[in-house]
Amino acid sequence: MPLLIHRSRSLFLLFSVLLMFVATPFLENREGGETLVVLNLFLTLVAATVQLSEKRRLFLSAIPLAGATIGFLWLNHVYHDKAFSIVSYLSLVVFVGLVCVSLFVYLGKKGSINRERIVVSVCLYFLIALFWFSVFELINVLHPVSFAETGTALTGSISRSKLLYFSLTSLTTLGFGDIVPIRPAARMFAALEAASGVLFIAITVARLVTSYQTEDEG
Repeated sequence: MPLLIHRSRSLFLLFSVLLMFVATPFLENREGGETLVVLNLFLTLVAATVQLSEKRRLFLSAIPLAGATIGFLWLNHVYHDKAFSIVSYLSLVVFVGLVCVSLFVYLGKKGSINRERIVVSVCLYFLIALFWFSVFELINVLHPVSFAETGTALTGSISRSKLLYFSLTSLTTLGFGDIVPIRPAARMFAALEAASGVLFIAITVARLVTSYQTEDEG
């Protein structure tokens, strides 16, 4: 029963974060679409918080952080204020980073390779992309015109779908080159994301293989 509950939490988190990536391009620039995108982000934060519920201290510390992040994101959505943008994306970076570290530690624990671990590893991969998306949002607020699309600098606020897309293609090192970082900070963090994507796959595969070999020898 506990495994079933934990698996349900992981599937809920995977569904919410995938929905964030897939639905955003279809919702933005439509009437009420931006509100739905923000609500989808709220759903992802709630799912991520629930995922931490087994670790009581971490869970209790994550609740106010997630609540504050949701509050600031909503204020930024309503008022479009630079101060709210900075605080909301900064808190989002901290919260998603906390979840990523927690899930990474979970994957490193001894145990059999089951469906739960596979689902968590997939969740973590997309959450890493969401983490870097938050970093890029914050960079673009602090240093406007940090990105360009097909040779034209992107001024003002960049649509979420573009930065989600850029984050995911950077994480996978696919890099189509249509959206590129043009300021030093954006370039460096884009390179760090690509490195983290490669290292995540290498380390995760090594951990899972080690767990499998340990279980097989036992």
